[in-house]
Amino acid sequence: MEIQSLPELERTTVALRMIGFEARTRTIRLSTRLTDDQIRRLYRQYCRARPTSTTSRHRGRSPTQALQFTRNASTLLESSILAGVLTAHGLLKGLRPKPWLANSLQYARRFCEAYATYLDLAEHDPLSFEQAWYFARMLAARSELFLQRCKHCGSHYLGDTHTVLKRDCPICKLREKIAKEAGDVETITAMKESRSKRRR
Repeated sequence: MEIQSLPELERTTVALRMIGFEARTRTIRLSTRLTDDQIRRLYRQYCRARPTSTTSRHRGRSPTQALQFTRNASTLLESSILAGVLTAHGLLKGLRPKPWLANSLQYARRFCEAYATYLDLAEHDPLSFEQAWYFARMLAARSELFLQRCKHCGSHYLGDTHTVLKRDCPICKLREKIAKEAGDVETITAMKESRSKRRR
């Protein structure tokens, strides 16, 4: 049995976790510096250890469209939840774009931790690992997407530079929906009044 050094072991551990999240081969290669052959072997190893797993091996480039994160209320909510998680894990705050966009093993490890947290919090169809990976880099670069803070609930939610429309906080909208389903008239009224004041 071949004994791995600590750096090699960490690369393998991170790569296996990324495989579990269905990261693309290219993303794994750039982050871990493993070769395509090594990644293929790890993928086979992963599948043998989990014979009932439905994990797919994706190839090529990641999806790169900002609209996928804001196209409707559901995706805006998922993106905003992910943005909050990335912020809480320190993956966005106070970082200059260029160094943070560099591919690194440390970034991949921390991102996997954040993505696992996000999956626990996701409301509907969670963003895929590759979507989340691109989303984080777009936010760090402050190019087409940016974070704004709701004055009512304090949550972070997503804005984009391609629209002049003022978007309502998706977290507030979710809370209002839950209140309606529960018949909580007092909460609904308070939220509507607060939203009306913000628009004046």
